Amino acid sequence: MRATDSVGIVLAGGKSSRMGRDKSFLSLNSRKFFLIESYKKLKFLCKNVLVSIREEQREEYSKHIPNEFLVSDSIPNIEGPLQGIFSSFLLFQNDPNIKNFLVLAVDLPYMRTKTLARLYSKKEMVGSGVFYQTEEGVEPLCGLYSSEYLRFLFQEFEKGVLNSVSPKILVQRGNPSLLDIPEMEKSSFINLNSPEDLNLPKS
Repeated sequence: MRATDSVGIVLAGGKSSRMGRDKSFLSLNSRKFFLIESYKKLKFLCKNVLVSIREEQREEYSKHIPNEFLVSDSIPNIEGPLQGIFSSFLLFQNDPNIKNFLVLAVDLPYMRTKTLARLYSKKEMVGSGVFYQTEEGVEPLCGLYSSEYLRFLFQEFEKGVLNSVSPKILVQRGNPSLLDIPEMEKSSFINLNSPEDLNLPKS
């Protein structure tokens, strides 16, 4: 049964400047677009799934995702992934039934559904949420964010005391619950940023 206490968020509002074109509409091995694959993985786990975009992307994205599930960046003076996370969070901030937000960046096409599902299975762990850790530290763009922590962060932003917009730093500050990545799933975190990356092996 899909979770009703968590909302899925596909982060697709990046400008893809290094790739030279919108990464959401790339594909690997004749599979569906990254956008569709990411949406399907979250939809398998969460009843409600949103796709975070810039408003100028809406016309093209609405050809693939129902318009009501597209959330345009709506918060001035903040950029990057937090813009999409906060814009999506605000739609559910007053819903007491929503406890978590399962976030997935659209440019992680090797992400396994079971890797995402493991985050949700640990939702009772405390802190800012549940995240994987690698040699580079916490992975904030595939994680289960606590609604309470997002509420706290947004209040800090509104007060003007949020002095960093780096998701990694903010997640770490909230004493997250961290999971190690099984060896066979490490390829899930291969991030594709440039045309050269499209030729990367999966392991």
